[in-house]
This record gives sequence, C-alpha cells and structure tokens, in this order.
Amino acid sequence: MFNRRPDGTYLKSLPAHTRIVPFVLPTRISGTIFTEQEFDITETLQFLRRFNKKQAAAEKAKITFFQLFMTATIRSIVLRPKINRFTIGYRMYQRNYIGMNFIAKKILTDDAEEIWITGDYSPFETLGSIGDKFKTLLREATRGEGNESEDLNVILMKLPRFITRFVFLMIAKLDWWNLLPASLMEGSPFHGTACLTNVGSVGVEAPQHHLFNLGTCGLFVSVGIVRKEWKPDSKGNMRQRDVVKVVYSYDDRICDGMYGGRTIVMIKKLAENPEELLEVPQLTASQLENLMLKDYPPSMANAVESSEETKKGE
Repeated sequence: MFNRRPDGTYLKSLPAHTRIVPFVLPTRISGTIFTEQEFDITETLQFLRRFNKKQAAAEKAKITFFQLFMTATIRSIVLRPKINRFTIGYRMYQRNYIGMNFIAKKILTDDAEEIWITGDYSPFETLGSIGDKFKTLLREATRGEGNESEDLNVILMKLPRFITRFVFLMIAKLDWWNLLPASLMEGSPFHGTACLTNVGSVGVEAPQHHLFNLGTCGLFVSVGIVRKEWKPDSKGNMRQRDVVKVVYSYDDRICDGMYGGRTIVMIKKLAENPEELLEVPQLTASQLENLMLKDYPPSMANAVESSEETKKGE
C-alpha cells in the first residue's frame, strides 16, 4: 500500500547497490552532481531561421532555441527513461509522466515577478507540436491563468509564518509517506522530471543551480547566453561560431554516472543537429513499457519491435 504513488511506479527489482544509495545520500542535494557543456549552435540557429519562416507562413508559433532545447531534453528522456526516475522515502520510482517546469519573468526587468510554468509533455513531442503548447502555457502564466503553484504561494504568504512552516512540513511528510494527493502535485514545480531556466534571455551566464529537497524533481538545467567565439574548423582555419553554455544539476541517486552522462551527450547532439526533432519518434512497445507513462501505454507504440529488441529488451 505505502509503495503506491499517484506520480510514479515503485521499482522493487533494482540491484541492492542501487537501492542502498538513498540511505548513504538521504537528501537530493547531498546526491547532486554538477556538470556543464558548451553547445556549438551555429547550424542550429540557421536551422531555426529556416524553420520559423515556414512557421510564419503557416501562421504557427515560432520556435526559440530554448524551446528547441526543451524538445531535445524531452526526446532524450524518452530514449533514456532512467532519467525520469525519482527517489523518495528511500525508495526508487519511475515517474509516470514527463513534466517540464521552467522559470520565466512576466516582463524583463529587475523588479518583475518571477513565475513557475509547469506542463506535462508527450513522448511523441516534436518541434512542430511544442511551439503552440509552449506559447499557450506562457500566455496563461503571464496573465495569471492556470498557475496553481502561484495561486498556492499567494494563499500561503497570507498566513502566519508558523502555519506556513507547518503546511510545508506536512507536505514533505505526506510526500515521504506517499500520501500527498495528486491535486497538490499538479502544478507543483518541485514535482516533475526537470526544471529549466533560460537565464541567457536576460543576459546572464548559466549558473550551477541547486536541486530542491522538497518534491521529486531530480534534474535542473540552466541555459546561458548565446555568444560569439572564434574556433578552428577541421582544416585549422578560425571561424566565428555561436556557442552557449548549459549547466546541469542532477540527482546522482536515480542512475549511474555513465547513464546520466550519455543522456546529457544525447541532449547536446540533438540540440546541435535538430533535424531529428522534426519527426515523431518511433517508439516500440518495449520502450513505452519502460517509460511507464500513465497516458501512453505500450499499445500506443508506433514502431515495430525488432527480433533483437524483443529478445533482449532494454
């Protein structure tokens, strides 16, 4: 009974050395690994200019690099499902949705209000599908619509401090005991696959951001400034390139370093070569089964299982 949660499936057959890690590193912050990459997005920006011309002609939402990066992250999570795990109560779970939460300012000024925007995404997400969804979420949040997290913040800050502290203590305890209602998880920036922030949009370089002990989110990504740098090409000639620094903070308890590192390499590869993101990913029944998404059962597979995959699985 106490292994069941509305947001994930308990993984009871993991190796002992994996299950013991939360006892050694009992908090998400104590298990955090920080790493960073430099993306060469010269061709990516050229691709976006061509793509957005077609979007404008079709009267569809334009795509920014941040939205492209989010699509690459979602695609990598789909293909590398262990990144969508979380640890709570010394137990490991596979999250049953892909929740991408990001921070935005209502207007780009120092004193402007900062807001969390939360959303669930499909494993079949493409660049074409993410633009309109992103635009809708951003418009609703900046207008104060559909932002349950911000509504709850306003209510809590009207209460005496000791009551607010007690509320957060109870939220953490109920979450720990798997008794937190799904209604409180919906719209929570602390319950989701990843938190992202595009600090480059306000002229700030990507920082090493902390994770949150509250909730279950095990990945925080900061995207920095797009800047010009001179770099040698394959023939040794110097060329001016568009580069951006991306910094990751992730919970090392959910997967080993090799798996996490290769997932981050995949994100970079997709962001620098985004043509693949135009197409709907071909997912087999085994892949969807490994993802364990509540709204996307194995019967929704759009690819035929190869004999080798059927034999060995993933």
